[in-house]
Amino acid sequence: MNPINVDVRKLGNLNLFQLREVGAQIGVKNPTTLRANKLREAIKDVVEGRTQPYLKIKSGRPHAKKIIPDEDWDRLVGFDDGLNQGFGANNNISGALFALRSSRLAESDQTEYSGFVKNVGERWVFFPEVQQFCSIDKYAIIPDTFDFLDSLRVGDKITCKLEFEKDGPKVSNVLAINGQKIDNKTELGGVFSEMTPKALGDVIEFTLPQLDFLNKVCPIRLGQRVLIKGPNASGQTYLASSIAKDLESRYAVVYFAVAKRPEDKITLNSCEYLFTAFDVEPRDISFLYEIALERAKRLCELGKNVVFIIDDITSLMLNIRNLITEKDKSEKEHSVEIIKQLKRMLGNSKFTDNGSLTIISTAYTDSFLPQFNENLDEIDNIVNCHINLIKEDYRTGKAEFYDKNNTYADIVREI
Repeated sequence: MNPINVDVRKLGNLNLFQLREVGAQIGVKNPTTLRANKLREAIKDVVEGRTQPYLKIKSGRPHAKKIIPDEDWDRLVGFDDGLNQGFGANNNISGALFALRSSRLAESDQTEYSGFVKNVGERWVFFPEVQQFCSIDKYAIIPDTFDFLDSLRVGDKITCKLEFEKDGPKVSNVLAINGQKIDNKTELGGVFSEMTPKALGDVIEFTLPQLDFLNKVCPIRLGQRVLIKGPNASGQTYLASSIAKDLESRYAVVYFAVAKRPEDKITLNSCEYLFTAFDVEPRDISFLYEIALERAKRLCELGKNVVFIIDDITSLMLNIRNLITEKDKSEKEHSVEIIKQLKRMLGNSKFTDNGSLTIISTAYTDSFLPQFNENLDEIDNIVNCHINLIKEDYRTGKAEFYDKNNTYADIVREI
């Protein structure tokens, strides 16, 4: 049979329910019984002609399945939206993998929503934050007629009200940008890429007892790149959350938790905390990663000393790999893409006369993919503060569970 002329690479943008709809339309047998990855493969088999479309039997006669016409494919997966053009403009992970599909929120004219803005194509889009989570599928358009558009930057956080129309929700009233009421004094700050980095800043002082070793053996300075690593469950999240709690009253802390168990969610006061559970779709993890990183950079533009904590980059690496498996690349090509993304993230650390961005990342060293461990070795050469953990010491409750021979901050010696 002739293959169906559609682009199967776009399957990565569909959730399970959308995949079932596609599978049913093109003739996958029993699509509701398959998991997402298996269903994607089954769809590709039918689309590319390896499997005949399944014909259900009704009243003794075969019922022809309706095959998705190619002209309807982009509409079905959301690629004709016109809004996804902007994703990837900053060369972040997502690229053009995202399909924006509007999802109605709770319809209440009185409700105030808080969330982040992103420039998508030539339009500004608002993504509401609900329980420390944003989704690429839930958004509202910001009308071009708003006077304050010139005051917006990617990474801004706004408080607003929404109105709900037939074509989806729109922002109807913006009450504040970055916690400040909108007026002629709305602060824009610098431009992150133009903020010239200098030598590292002052040492960050920690007050919690479990972090005292940082003061003594591994001082962290403003603008540093820090890697906390060890076997899985060696205390990485414990240290990361301790750092956030210790610093949130003195610094602008952005904390991104990647693919965690629900019980790992922590409560923080002023830290900007973004959380993804282990069952979140890869595209939403990547989207929230972009939001978190852009938020950290934006706060730096506004003159703040920012600490960006990402817990953990091993799960982020796995997420990147899952996103690009549809491209039929080799593991070596996956590794190159992963390293490129992590280097780009770590390259944002800086200390300037205006603000600073310190990046603290956690990782585990016993991934089931050996290539990830090689990636970590390369990342370890890029950071300038190295914290290595001992799993047995953490699990047995020892007060100090770091490797004293391999925990240190790089010293720059003058020539």
